[in-house]
Amino acid sequence: MTVAVSTGSVLGVAREARIVARALHSALVAGTGGLVSVSGVLAEQLARQLGDGARPGAVQVGGDAPLRSAEALVRVIAGDPTDVDVEFVRVADGWGIPVVLVQLWPQADWTRPFVLSPFVVECRAGEGFPLKEIADRIVDAAEKSSPLASGIPVLRPSVERKVVLRAVVRAAALGALKGKLPARPLITNEQVRMVARLSATKDRGGTGIGNEQMALGAVTGVVLGSGFAFRGVARTARFVLPSPVANAVVAAAGTWALAKATTIYGSRAP
Repeated sequence: MTVAVSTGSVLGVAREARIVARALHSALVAGTGGLVSVSGVLAEQLARQLGDGARPGAVQVGGDAPLRSAEALVRVIAGDPTDVDVEFVRVADGWGIPVVLVQLWPQADWTRPFVLSPFVVECRAGEGFPLKEIADRIVDAAEKSSPLASGIPVLRPSVERKVVLRAVVRAAALGALKGKLPARPLITNEQVRMVARLSATKDRGGTGIGNEQMALGAVTGVVLGSGFAFRGVARTARFVLPSPVANAVVAAAGTWALAKATTIYGSRAP
C-alpha cells in the first residue's frame, strides 16, 4: 500500500509533538526517588521485606517520631492505636506525609484505625505481612510513587498497575468522545505520560541527561507512530461497532499495548 502524507497530516504531527514534549516535561519527576520509613511492632522484619533489592537507604527503620524526609510512613500497630501512635499520625499529617497503618492480628473488639488514616492494612495471625496489599497502600498514599518505586522494586508492580489502569480508562473515555473534541492529541498526551511514568519506575543507575533525552525522543516517536496504526484499526472497527464504542475500545487496547511493551522491553533498553 502507498501511504500519502498530506500537509495537514504533517502539521498535525507537529502539533502532537509539541503536546508530547510538554507531557514529557511534566511527567518526569526530578530527583533520585524517595524513601519509606517503617516503625512500630516488628518494624525491622517488615522493613527487610519491603527493602528486598532496594536502593541503600530507600527503606529505613524509624522510631516513634515520624521521619520528615520520608515520602511515606508505615506504622505497624498491635491492638488499638496507642497515644504514641495517634501523636505519630498527627505530626505526620501536619507535615503532609501520608501514613500507612498495618494492624497486626486484628480482633473483633478492636477499634479499626481508619479514622487515623485511610490507608490501613490488616495482617492476620500466622499469615505473615501481606506485602502486595501494603505495597498497594503505599503507592496509593505516596504523591510521587513512580520515582519511589525506582528505588524500591517491591512497589513497582503496584505502581505499574495503577498507572496503566488510569491511562487505559482515560484513553477509553477520550476515544468515546472523539468527534466532540480533538481526542487524538489528548490520547497521545495520556499515553506519553503513562510511558514516562512507567519508565520512571526503573532504576537507570544515574543515566546522564543526554541518554534521558534520547530515551524521551524514542518514546515520542513510538507513541506518535503507533497513533497512526491505531487510527487505521479504529476505522476498520467502525464497520462492526458503533463509532464511539470502536474508538473507545481501540484507544484502550492501544494504550494497554504500549504499557505492555514498556514494561516488557523498557527494562532492557539502555
